[in-house]
Amino acid sequence: MTSNNIALSPDLTIQIENINSPGLFPQEQGLVRVVVTNEGEGQFAGPLDINLYASIDSDLDSPLNEGNLVGEDELLGSVDSVLVNLSPGESQEFTIDFAGSEVRNPSVVAPGSYYLIAGVEAANYVAESNTENNLGSTHVSVNNSDVVIDWNATALNAVQNTRKFAPIAARDLAIVHAAIYDAVNAIDRSYDPYLVSVEESVAEGASLEAAAAAAAYTALVDLFPTQTAEFDLQFKRSLAEIPDDAAKLKGIELGTYVAEEILEIRSTDGADIYSGGFYEPGTEAGEWRPTPPNYLPAEFSEWGKVTPFVIPSVDDYLGEGFPELTSEQYAAEINETKALGSVDSTLRTDDQTEIAKFWSFDRIDSFGVTGFWNQIAEEIAIQQDNTLVENARLFALLNFGQADSGIAVLASKYNFGLWRPVTAIREADNDGNPDTVGDPEWMPLLTTPPNPEYLAGHSIGAGAAVEVLTDFFGEDFNFTITSPETPGISRSYGSFYEAGVEDSLSRIYGGVHYPTSANESFTLGLNLGNYVVNNALV
Repeated sequence: MTSNNIALSPDLTIQIENINSPGLFPQEQGLVRVVVTNEGEGQFAGPLDINLYASIDSDLDSPLNEGNLVGEDELLGSVDSVLVNLSPGESQEFTIDFAGSEVRNPSVVAPGSYYLIAGVEAANYVAESNTENNLGSTHVSVNNSDVVIDWNATALNAVQNTRKFAPIAARDLAIVHAAIYDAVNAIDRSYDPYLVSVEESVAEGASLEAAAAAAAYTALVDLFPTQTAEFDLQFKRSLAEIPDDAAKLKGIELGTYVAEEILEIRSTDGADIYSGGFYEPGTEAGEWRPTPPNYLPAEFSEWGKVTPFVIPSVDDYLGEGFPELTSEQYAAEINETKALGSVDSTLRTDDQTEIAKFWSFDRIDSFGVTGFWNQIAEEIAIQQDNTLVENARLFALLNFGQADSGIAVLASKYNFGLWRPVTAIREADNDGNPDTVGDPEWMPLLTTPPNPEYLAGHSIGAGAAVEVLTDFFGEDFNFTITSPETPGISRSYGSFYEAGVEDSLSRIYGGVHYPTSANESFTLGLNLGNYVVNNALV
């Protein structure tokens, strides 16, 4: 009797049929049409729930919900308790509107390349014969995207999947976009080449789209070999949109050649040598040492020796050093971070807490704050209807600035070796300053990264991003964006400068940096970004 009951049980499946894809800006709504089918042998009569997720791949991991930063996928919302009556083999169509209250726009993915996953769940009292086929997924590239944005998002997904250290990921992104830019520019020839010059006769008649796709594909396969299967899929998607003709073949050949040249040139930049290194923790007041709760050793202490992409050297971006421990300014710095950055601060406002979390990106299963600036650039480039050539240059300059910021900031950190706030505050009774008081139990709101405090990585990277984006889109560009760190929460800015300042201040509110470090690093980042936009790809 039991087997007969199972044989006559319903079996619900779901398929995503059509998408008017939503963007990441809250005002950019979309529609998704899904079809639920009863593939079992029994009648299904009753309520069902439809869940919609955004993911960097087609597999549903632990959902990343608001306040629960575990996993990589975001539950966008649910359509609950829908009454249906489906005979075996019968289907019913549902339209999910992102303008409604049930679902929200994605936060955790880049608009150029992600997956929507739909899931259907029967009410608990209705037994299904198979619960392993209740998910359906489809790849999404939002409306008005192009091959540069698609591959930027694909690269961000690879960064997230491989959990690379932020400055290494920034180098990878810079290499990918250097290859895309030089391949595209070899055909368009509107600007100076970056590293690879190609004779006009060699590039003439080649497809821009094919060249960009082949350059990105070749670079990414080299940099992220474990992600080759996903790159293969994206390469097929890119090529499927290009007519099969001589221009396509010529573009593929050109893009492959340029990427191989870029990879060869950057293979001697020291990244393989300087990705390790041992740093001796200090024991004296002011000297960096591992921080709670995990007390991890210092990471990538030699990375500051890697050859930059654009700036001549890191020497102009090291900073002047932190105030003396016995100075009044030092005491003011410590006491401000102590008051605002504590995990249980009563002075930090709710908005400041939101800012700290919105810009945090300290967990390993994200594409980092560098990726976030790329995500912002993707959305704005789509909104502003950038050309492919404009995007090739935009993302090259953006990621040159991010990569060089990462190199410079680590050179500074391990040059000065300053202790982090959590150490300074806990051991303040030993710093020789009468205006500081130790608190052995003090903890910051955010987890402290395992490297010295001065300079601040978020801040210098923010400054560089601000200069590049302002150069492209103007000083008073208004935008609203969500963050993968706080899914569903949006923040609005009147300029890129305003967003960059907030990114910088977030590290004070999070308790991992001092005000001087954040402010000085942001200014140095502005200078670095200004150098990049005025001296590269002009």
